[in-house]
Amino acid sequence: MKILVVSHEFPPIGGGGANACYFLTKGLVDKGHEVTVVTANYRNMPQEEKINGVNIIRVNALRQHKEHCSFKEMLSYLMKAYPVAKKLHKKEKFDNCLVFFGIPSGPIGYLLKKKYKLPYVIRFGGGDVPGFQERFTKVYKVIAPAIKLIWKNADALVANSQGLKDMALDFYHKKNFEIICNGVDTEMFYPIEKQESQEFTILFVSRLIERKGLQFVIPKLQQIQDSTDKQVKLVVVGDGPYRGELERLVKEHHIDNMVQFEGQKDKSEIVPYYQNADLFILPSAKEGMPNVVLEAMACGLPIVMTPCEGSKELITDNGFIVENTKFAEKIIACCQNYKMTKKFAQVSREKVLDKFSWKNVVDSYEELLMRNKRVD
Repeated sequence: MKILVVSHEFPPIGGGGANACYFLTKGLVDKGHEVTVVTANYRNMPQEEKINGVNIIRVNALRQHKEHCSFKEMLSYLMKAYPVAKKLHKKEKFDNCLVFFGIPSGPIGYLLKKKYKLPYVIRFGGGDVPGFQERFTKVYKVIAPAIKLIWKNADALVANSQGLKDMALDFYHKKNFEIICNGVDTEMFYPIEKQESQEFTILFVSRLIERKGLQFVIPKLQQIQDSTDKQVKLVVVGDGPYRGELERLVKEHHIDNMVQFEGQKDKSEIVPYYQNADLFILPSAKEGMPNVVLEAMACGLPIVMTPCEGSKELITDNGFIVENTKFAEKIIACCQNYKMTKKFAQVSREKVLDKFSWKNVVDSYEELLMRNKRVD
């Protein structure tokens, strides 16, 4: 198949959705398909290049930040990407279009189908579902009819968790949604042998935005420290507009010696952070299917996360699902019970190998795209 992928985020820009786009397109190329990605440029990256056999074309939208994107910047990408995608299809005659994120890329799939009868599949990530991000509430109310039209005309709609599917159905229930979970590269992310030590490292990896909930954990760190003889440390990997507030909280609670802000890291740099941690936390209010939890699991970490979207699929006997206001007691339990956390760690690794390999994910998308490819 010849597959066109439209996504305003592709590494090195973006978060978990960009990561999923990278591994999915790589996997499809490895299976013999031709894949072209139209994405946004960032700080004069090459406008055209080939990565892992995937043709990458970047349009000069108004992308200002590596980690996040405003609605204005998304609209800029949409306006610049559609003419490029249209020209590419006239030349390449793609078999289908994989739309990464209903917003902003959905209209491109819709317009290409109307003009050229090119089938399109929308893969939702979370923020593109109305109700997920409060900052876009007013905008989504205005464009709701257009969103429903785009969803209605799609050949398939894919959510990456049951929770995200349920949220999407609350907005539009007249079409079926398939569930294909995210995957993780189990060769890149793997555990190392560790012995119990007098240090206990808690790891958080994410964009630093309010929705991720780290502000509920930082004030509890001294309480956690007081509960154990081990030296507790919180390592924060990531960057974003909420970092200043989190740093202020650290100073306010006089725990500068307990928290390390490491900033944004590339995938090649991030693996040791997972491998050297003792526990991974995600106190997030909303997710789609959090890639960072999959990466932590692949590296053999126990997990404490909120009952957000994706938690039911990811957490069984490998950690705890609790509200972010109750994270402290579960972190304390992990600090105090090495035997339990070691068992959690083993289950995490086994679970990703069994259910969340990229091979399984790519196979599912390949089957879906074959079912919905263009018929001449």
